[in-house]
Parts: sequence; structure tokens; C-alpha cells
Amino acid sequence: MLQVIVPLDFSETSFNAAHYACNMYKNRPDVNIILYHFYSGSEDVATAENYLGTLKTELLSIIANIKTYTESGDNFIDSLAAFAHVKTAYMIVMGLTGKTALAQRFSGTNTLKIAEKNICPVLIIPEEAKYTKIENVLITSEMKYVEETPTLLAVKRVLHDFKPALHILNVDDSHYISLTTAFKTERDKMEELLKEFNPEFYFMRLYDFHEAVNLFAGDKDIDIIIIAPQQHSFYERLFKTQHTKKMIYQSKVPVLAVHE
Repeated sequence: MLQVIVPLDFSETSFNAAHYACNMYKNRPDVNIILYHFYSGSEDVATAENYLGTLKTELLSIIANIKTYTESGDNFIDSLAAFAHVKTAYMIVMGLTGKTALAQRFSGTNTLKIAEKNICPVLIIPEEAKYTKIENVLITSEMKYVEETPTLLAVKRVLHDFKPALHILNVDDSHYISLTTAFKTERDKMEELLKEFNPEFYFMRLYDFHEAVNLFAGDKDIDIIIIAPQQHSFYERLFKTQHTKKMIYQSKVPVLAVHE
């Protein structure tokens, strides 16, 4: 049974993430959705459990396997990480609020901190995203040091779930009329490693990575963007600058962060 954890703080953003996760794995008897709530000492636990129970009843009309779990502790991030480790979580699905700086501070910070940790794949759901399909998936890659890694295996597991059309995008301001030998070599490696998914490759000569990804996602009707640290160093900068966070906060497309 695959364990998919959805942390809930009872905001509309977290409720939306729960609906997204359940619809994404609808008709999958091998998936168990865990509605997880971390509470402080002053919170009314009975009320929290009542909220979880009501949401569970609502979501059971979408997916058969749903459980709830509440716990308290000193640190939400550490507690969720430990819980996910114990459950051998397949994925964590979290909402992301990005309309205001205040919303980013409270909703966004925890989501990005979880995605930054090496726990399991974390699917970041924009607050207004509604699940309809996963037919087109985008992987962004720097096309460097391509090899079979645990990260790539985790990506393959997700691709096997949905069998989408796979688009692999490289953005580099050095691209001209033809690719360099180095880029061709790494592209051929990745094509071989992902051949079962019939990947299509795209090379864009733009200076703004975020603009390129957003343009491509809209043009190709992308349903999920996958970012993996082995595939480009953008991941390392993702959580450290306001400029790079902007792409995540403004994205209308869910982003899947995959670690080693």
C-alpha cells in the first residue's frame, strides 16, 4: 500500500491539496491517503479531530482508503518528517498559498521547508489548482552528469503511475543553432534511461529560467513540473532566493520536488 500524506492546518489551501491528492489517486486501491494534523498544546484536539473526521467522510466518496492522524510536538517540520519516515511515505502533498507576503510566510515557509528535506517526493499544489488529469509532465534538466540514480528511479515511479507524455526541457543561454557535443551526449543518456516513456527533448536559449518554464508549461499544457536536485542546480537555489521562490508561488501548475 502506497502511503500519501496530506498535512492539514484546516486552511482552504490545505483542504484543496487534500481534494487534489484524492482525485489524483482516485480508483487506486493500492493508495492510502493519510490526513495529518500537527497541533499545538493550546489547540482544542477534539475539534481538530472532528474536522478531520468530517473531511475524511467527504473524501471517502472519491477514494476508498483514508486515515487520519494527529500529533503534537516541538516542531512541525521535524514531526512530519519523522512520521513520513516511519510510514515509508510514497509522497507528501501540500498546498501553497502565494497571493500575499503574509500568506507566503505562514503557508509557504512550511511547504518549502518540507520540500527541501530529504524525506520523499513532495507535490506542491498551488492554492487554485484543481485536479483534472496528468497527461503532460515536464522535467527540467541541466543535462549534466546524467545517470541512473535513486532520484531518477523515484521520478520513474511517478511516471509509471500516470503514463503521461514526457517533456524534458533544458534552458541555457549558450544554445545556438545546434547543440554542443556535450549536450547531445547527455541528452542521449537521458533518452536511453527514460526510453520507456518516449521522452521529447526541448532546448531553449533564454536567460530567464523561470520565464522559460512558465512559457513552456502554458504552451504544452503541462500538468506537473518535476524538479530534482540531480537534474539541475536550480533546485539548490530554489529555497534560498526570493526570485526563485517567485516561480513556485506564481505557478498555476503543481511542482513535484524529488530528492535522492
